[in-house]
Amino acid sequence: MKLLVVLLLVAVVAAMPRKGKRPNRPNRPKQEREDPGTIIRCMAENWKNGEPQIKACRDCFKAVGNPLSEEGLPKAKACVSQFLPMENEACATQIADLGVGEEEKGGAVIECFDETLGKANNDRCIKESQSPDVVGKLTDGSMCVMASHKYAFAYIKNVTKSNGGKGKGKGPRRGKGKGKKGKKMKGQMMEMLMKAHCGLASEGDDSKNMDCQKCFNAAVKLGKGKKQEMLSAITICSEQHLTPKYDQCTNMLKDTTAEKKDTLQCYVRVLVNDLVVKCSAGVTEATADTLDSVMECGKEASVEWIKNNASPEVAEKIGNFLEEDDEDEDDDF
Repeated sequence: MKLLVVLLLVAVVAAMPRKGKRPNRPNRPKQEREDPGTIIRCMAENWKNGEPQIKACRDCFKAVGNPLSEEGLPKAKACVSQFLPMENEACATQIADLGVGEEEKGGAVIECFDETLGKANNDRCIKESQSPDVVGKLTDGSMCVMASHKYAFAYIKNVTKSNGGKGKGKGPRRGKGKGKKGKKMKGQMMEMLMKAHCGLASEGDDSKNMDCQKCFNAAVKLGKGKKQEMLSAITICSEQHLTPKYDQCTNMLKDTTAEKKDTLQCYVRVLVNDLVVKCSAGVTEATADTLDSVMECGKEASVEWIKNNASPEVAEKIGNFLEEDDEDEDDDF
């Protein structure tokens, strides 16, 4: 379920002004945090050679210190040359032009790195699609890119958990588990998801939209101790209020042999496909570049949707919740 919420929320949450930095927790020394971007670059370029190679890449950059210092710059360039060959080749001009203390040029190098990896990921996702038409390929590509981002976030948490990251074994996690805050947050996320489905299926009919939301709200209230009854009620709501756009997904809900994750992905795909259709007008070919432009358009549309359907406070809370682990995501519908 979080995959769609990321699509709808991540842009607006990132752009929101914070109410101020959280105070440092008492009696806890501040730890140097490993750059998440470096972790992703090391993983993206070295995964074929296994985890030891990824770790060697990370360790190389950890030993650099200040990458713009007189001592650190040649070390950083050596790490890039050894462990990030694709980025080293694509960004050779920017790297060669980077000098000691030149922060602006350093930013240009990082921007080139990000663009290189993003384009390579987009290209991979388009090539993996089996859809025969442009919209289908762009929809598959969008789902693939979102899944890769989700995997990347999970990977960062997992490999940094022993170094003060947010992984398992670090005590209670904000907004998660069986606490009241966690349940409230899940409820808010489910409500946002339900609004998106009902809004799309109702096609601008406010009366149908409200009936749809009432049905799902009533179904969800059955959840306490009545999980099977809730699922049956949700299936009825889907059948009555989300047809015909979600018919395939409703049939998957009825099929007791269908994988739950596949069913959830079906619902997500309907929403993503709608964004792709709106954002791909005039696009005649599915490429890494057109996928990037379509996803950027979809992100902007999602920001507008959030502005019209959630308060900034709710959006920020959900954004914070998304920073936590996904281990019990399968319990969400």
